Amino acid sequence: MSGRPQWMRWLRIAATVLILAFATVYIGRELAGGWEQTRQALLALRPLPLALALLTVCAGVVITALSWREPLCAVSVPIGAGDAVRLFAAGQLGKYVPGVMWSVLLQAQLAARSGITTTQIAVTFGVYGVVSLATGAAIGLPASIDRLAPGSPGLTAAVVALAVLGLLVLPWLLHRALRLARRVRGLRGRLAEVQAGPLRRSVLLCVVSWLVSGLHLWVLAIALGAPPLAALLPCVGGFALATAAGTLAFLVPDGLGVREGVLTVVLSGCLPVPAALVVATASRLLLVASDVLMFLYGSWSARGTRAKPTLEPSGGLS
Repeated sequence: MSGRPQWMRWLRIAATVLILAFATVYIGRELAGGWEQTRQALLALRPLPLALALLTVCAGVVITALSWREPLCAVSVPIGAGDAVRLFAAGQLGKYVPGVMWSVLLQAQLAARSGITTTQIAVTFGVYGVVSLATGAAIGLPASIDRLAPGSPGLTAAVVALAVLGLLVLPWLLHRALRLARRVRGLRGRLAEVQAGPLRRSVLLCVVSWLVSGLHLWVLAIALGAPPLAALLPCVGGFALATAAGTLAFLVPDGLGVREGVLTVVLSGCLPVPAALVVATASRLLLVASDVLMFLYGSWSARGTRAKPTLEPSGGLS
């Protein structure tokens, strides 16, 4: 194993441990003597806000699948929006297994029916992984600044401006990276040039998916008494930031514990910590329920899909 991957591996391990340790100490300190508040927050959640939150999460997954579809179509055969949603949904449960490749392998097995190769799925996974992390960080950073330095509108505005600039530059950077990747031995001749248009659409759709998905936290927070306007940024931005942090924590399946810890810290700016912890836990359960529902839908609807011959469109992989 080369030195850099080993160095990156240990960096991610250290980051995971530090995030978990900080969140555990913070939440434990704030929860001391607050278990009654936690129980009351649990009892305050009603079926209607939970149902609305679940619908919002499912809508976010659909938009995420459409964002993922853009680089997939650019490097492989064109597939319709419905097929992309079914394929993406059918691979959802792979992320609950430790390691980053299980989703790729599961989706590759299912995608073979549409003439999409494992290499094409792997390239799509890499490109979309960068899009997801970058957009999640861009949306989440203003929420973290607002939490760590409240009452600093100038600093928050500067971070927002940098985030917008980063999102505008991201498609160009990805385009350049893919052009360089074509020169790598092993990919030379197998990876055709990807135009910037699909990458721009992927970034835009991914931003929309973060905003829509984060609204499920907003619904739950309002149900527990958070001021609607004050809760919007911590919920939407906090969800993106916490999910991005959980994605980097490869030691645990789907960032279990890491996402909840970060989310509780961010949400404690608009909710008491016991209520914030309840919202973060309820969010995890809703996300799992959504993934199971989408997986069942994708697997069931893919049963009748017939194998299609592998095509070699312009801009695809050979």
